[in-house]
Amino acid sequence: MHEAMVCRYFKVAHRDMVFLKFILEAYEGMNVMSTVDNKVGIIRIAIMPGFVDDMDGLLAELGKQVNMESVEWHDDICSF
Repeated sequence: MHEAMVCRYFKVAHRDMVFLKFILEAYEGMNVMSTVDNKVGIIRIAIMPGFVDDMDGLLAELGKQVNMESVEWHDDICSF
């Protein structure tokens, strides 16, 4: 059985979305960031299997630089 992706959802300021996207894209193959509600500023970070601990550490560090409020969100992306 395949390990499933893990999704983390955050509310962030629009001005910080580009910064986060730029940083997270540097970790190619570990995650995919996308906007799920542009009006409210909700992003989804889909973490690939095997990288959850690494990405959680990175997100904690990014949270020291950018206000990232963890939120509950339900969609089908991480329900494979």
